[in-house]
Amino acid sequence: MGEKRKYEALILVIFILGAVFISIFSIESLIVYLIVGLLLLIPFYYHRQKQEEQTTRYINKLTNRIKDSTEKGINKFPIGIIVIDEEKNIEWANNFIYKNIKVDEIHGVNILELMPELANLFEVETPVDNQFEIFGKHYKVNYQKDSGYIYFFDITEAKVVMQRFRDTRPIILNLSLDNYEDVYDSLDDEVASRLDANIVITLTEWAKKNSIYLKRIDEDRFIGLLNVKDLKKIEKDKFQILDSIRNLKEDFDAPVTLSIGVGVGTDFLPELGELAKSSLDLALGRGGDQVAIKDVDGTIRFYGGKTNPQEKRTRIKARVVSNALADIVNDSDKIIVMGHKRPDFDAIGGCIGIYTFSKIVGKECYIVLNDSDMDETIKKIMAEIHSTDENLARVFVTSDEAWELMTPQTTLLIVDTSDASRVIDVGILQKATKKVIIDHHRRGEDIITNPLLTYIEPYASSASELIAELIEYQTKIEKITPLAATIMLGGIVVDTQNFSIRTGSRTFSAAGYLRSNGADPTKVKTILKEPIENFMNRVEIINNSIQKTPEIVIALAPNDKKYTNVMLAQSADLLLSLKGIECSFAVGYLVGYLDENKVGVSARSLGNMNVQLVMEELGGGGHLANAATQIEETTIEEVLERLNKAIDEILLA
Repeated sequence: MGEKRKYEALILVIFILGAVFISIFSIESLIVYLIVGLLLLIPFYYHRQKQEEQTTRYINKLTNRIKDSTEKGINKFPIGIIVIDEEKNIEWANNFIYKNIKVDEIHGVNILELMPELANLFEVETPVDNQFEIFGKHYKVNYQKDSGYIYFFDITEAKVVMQRFRDTRPIILNLSLDNYEDVYDSLDDEVASRLDANIVITLTEWAKKNSIYLKRIDEDRFIGLLNVKDLKKIEKDKFQILDSIRNLKEDFDAPVTLSIGVGVGTDFLPELGELAKSSLDLALGRGGDQVAIKDVDGTIRFYGGKTNPQEKRTRIKARVVSNALADIVNDSDKIIVMGHKRPDFDAIGGCIGIYTFSKIVGKECYIVLNDSDMDETIKKIMAEIHSTDENLARVFVTSDEAWELMTPQTTLLIVDTSDASRVIDVGILQKATKKVIIDHHRRGEDIITNPLLTYIEPYASSASELIAELIEYQTKIEKITPLAATIMLGGIVVDTQNFSIRTGSRTFSAAGYLRSNGADPTKVKTILKEPIENFMNRVEIINNSIQKTPEIVIALAPNDKKYTNVMLAQSADLLLSLKGIECSFAVGYLVGYLDENKVGVSARSLGNMNVQLVMEELGGGGHLANAATQIEETTIEEVLERLNKAIDEILLA
């Protein structure tokens, strides 16, 4: 524009100089010159004025459009802007903020008072996008630390769409009626038909109420389809269908229960079906009458399991397993057997039972046991073995010796546990290519993978009981020795607390078989005798007991002493013998951990409260009435806090 003005001024100067020059010669020529000049300049001036007006109008229009766009961007689009000072006080906010927070004036207000949800936003060094729920809406918030600007992007609609997608993802249920055949065989046809009709009606009504497509695929099996949203609702009710089916016992005097396996976390139906199937296997392996929900990421949730499992194994199954195990042993070059860490009487009894089984089949067998794994009771057992049976004493080897003995053809048998992390030596387990599991505990999440044979019966009293039955079906001339029978009987005695808990007719049959083969109950009692110091230690533990409720008591061991897990278990057993006590826990530091604090918890109940679920919440496991856990790098006070929380959520909810 400045250059144009210069040219116009130059033309005007030339025009004036021309007029002066012409006026020297003739006035008439000057007049003509001026008229012609004006005729030329007037259109030029008019055109310039018009052009300037057009330019001005265009600039004003463009300015208004830019201003309007800025106004819309700051105040009308779904983007909130807040400017804060160094003290996090609000200096300015756009209309979007005022509209959505419904506050008349926020100038000068500290943003954390207005939006406490943003506290984490200011704790990070590098500004990043974060998502928050503020005043009922979802926002992606970006904080520019250098300028003090905070941008709020409304993502509520996207969140709603994403949540709708998650809520409608498919879920597959596998439902199984526990003890179906046994229950129906024990009832008259008319009663059995009415029970079946009541079960179907109960399940159908539950399915309709929760928007489940339910289809019966076998006499005792159903399959169900639903979505995530409906599953959440069912989980909130803790799968009340389990109680509904269980309560039919009152009308029909039949102990029928329901187990459910649930597969979640993927839209690929074949994978979802496999998850549901494995979940049902897990629920049944834990004793039934419960729900196992397995996610594609491996996480598992459990519901139910409130009652003692009904005995479901049959002698036919025991004979089939015995023959299958004999085939596996026969196809191996040798057998190596081990129990869980710090083995108890039953673990050693089970290992010796497998040694006897292998000897009957005709294969050599070795038992893994390290000096560090032996407590006072196990040392007594080993002393008895060394003084009585040199051949049996020679089969006990250390972990290093077992490692050298193993070949690709060696079969590793794990007894009294199915948890991969609880075996005596994880390295040996990982090296083994052929594995067999024999256990009487409920299956956990970390079960040993790819075994040739799995024999897990939560309805049995002990591993020794299961293995005694397997030996009984091997009709070779070679029989169980009196010492082996005695140690196996000891395993049953300890795990049943002298046949007072978890004792079925098969338990007495196994004990009778062992007794007929020379088992000596007096020797078992002698081995289990303890010094008076042990009794005094139990008194110390019990002396500091807290009665959480009239039925639940927690014993806290002194902070300045350490105890064995057996001592804690015996203390919990002793508390359970008191009048009115249904459930007991013993908590204390464990011996054998000099440089770290490891706290053990033993839990016992009379069967009306599921202590296994409580111990699983703390990382352990076991049975409904007998469970335990060990927690590293913690204190008794911290464990007590976690234990109280688990009891409140599981037993007292």
